[in-house]
Amino acid sequence: MDKNYYEILGLSDEDKNLSDKEFQEKLKKAYKAAALKWHPDRWVSGTDEEKKTAEEKFKDISEAYEVLSNPQKKTQYDNGGGFEFDGNAGFDPMDIFARMQSQFGNMGDMGDMFGGMFGNRFRGNRQRKGSNVQANITITLEEAYKGGDFDVKINKEKPCHHCNGTGSSDGKSTQCPHCHGTGVISKMNQVGRGSFQMFQSQCPHCHGTGNIISTPCPHCHGTGIEYESVTEKISIPAGISDGMTIVIPNGGNAPEGGGINGDLYINVTVKEDSYYYRPDPLNVIHYDDVPFNECLLGFTKEYKCLDGSKVTVKADELTPHGKSFIFKRKGFTNPNNPREIGDYAIVIRYKYPNKLTDKQKKALKNF
Repeated sequence: MDKNYYEILGLSDEDKNLSDKEFQEKLKKAYKAAALKWHPDRWVSGTDEEKKTAEEKFKDISEAYEVLSNPQKKTQYDNGGGFEFDGNAGFDPMDIFARMQSQFGNMGDMGDMFGGMFGNRFRGNRQRKGSNVQANITITLEEAYKGGDFDVKINKEKPCHHCNGTGSSDGKSTQCPHCHGTGVISKMNQVGRGSFQMFQSQCPHCHGTGNIISTPCPHCHGTGIEYESVTEKISIPAGISDGMTIVIPNGGNAPEGGGINGDLYINVTVKEDSYYYRPDPLNVIHYDDVPFNECLLGFTKEYKCLDGSKVTVKADELTPHGKSFIFKRKGFTNPNNPREIGDYAIVIRYKYPNKLTDKQKKALKNF
């Protein structure tokens, strides 16, 4: 025999004489310890040589477990028989790993150790997340200034109320035999001598749920989802700008077969205003076309503000075209920092008369 499967898993030759039950329990623990140490994901930041070594050892560990966990293969191996494994022809170390992880989930903290190290991609019964939902709302500039609660019509999915989102008419399901309850199909293909590459995809048989429904709900056809158009109150912060998006966690669609809702994205459009101009997220401008003679002689005038108050401009004689009167902290609030408030500017522009009377012409000539 070219490989000592007992030695690969940290077992001794004497272990082959244990009872079947004792040997299988010890084998599982040995496989877990070896797989944790040499799983390729643990060596992603290692050198090329370390990565190659991890792939080879992980493959050997999987081969050893595949043989020794099968009583017939174990007997054949113990009697001197050999085995040939082809990375491209059905032997998949990752499939063995996923299958064992599912079993470890019922063995105290072993499942948690696998899940904590390699994330949720190998965990059975993991919570799936539904798709996100997009909705749009258009508000006025004054509404953007004040913020508040607004009604938004949203087309979304929700758990089927007939089957409580399970997709099953009788509430029963069985573990998917193809992915062993993980919801993921893992394949490791040999891409070169001693080199392997892992590929993963959603299980097409259970659609990633890890369970097979034998009696689908007739109302949702086994999806666990129904559709509805709802109107929801959406809180828009004061100072929001045109083009901003509000994200509401778990406000989106329910996933097929149950789990965590997706997120809700509210895209905000702020309409242009005929009185105010917003050059940037914080500041606001009002352009006032003042008769030319008033600019020459001076004037006093009140202007409305976005907060409902008024400000007074007292312009001196010979006020120049483009003169700005700045009112501090009368602009927009930064929705991410309420202490930051922009300014309000009144910009004076000359308004020339369309026609001059003879008296006006004479007065200008004598000016």
